[in-house]
Amino acid sequence: MAIARTIDRRLFFVLDRTFLKLAQAADRTLSNGSGVSRSQAAVLIYLGYHDGCTLSELAEGTGRKNAAISGLVDRMEAADLILRKQSYGDRRQRMVFLSDKGWTMREAVMLDFRDFNTKLTRGLTEAETAAVMKFLALSVENTDI
Repeated sequence: MAIARTIDRRLFFVLDRTFLKLAQAADRTLSNGSGVSRSQAAVLIYLGYHDGCTLSELAEGTGRKNAAISGLVDRMEAADLILRKQSYGDRRQRMVFLSDKGWTMREAVMLDFRDFNTKLTRGLTEAETAAVMKFLALSVENTDI
């Protein structure tokens, strides 16, 4: 017979519950700030560092599937947040760039998350924050199949 615990100590379930709460809080933060979705925010942030990447690179960099990123890019292009241009080296490939409006929106998203990240790390030292970041990165690598 299993022992009932008030707090589940199985790491995946703790992480899953935490993710859901953090995702809801991030949605509220974006809704009250820049007004974009979490998926759009991820694209804006990624493109700020990798402007001119391919759709596949964007999907990989934001953790989304190629099919999902295609529809998201369509919607963001219609909203004038991003531009698609044909690759000079490979005419079959399209590159994704932030538009002027996209760069402005990215700055708003970055401000939204600056405060959010400050709240997330309240009470943690720099070393503890680094340990959390290392754990999260390794957990993905350790479970990659």
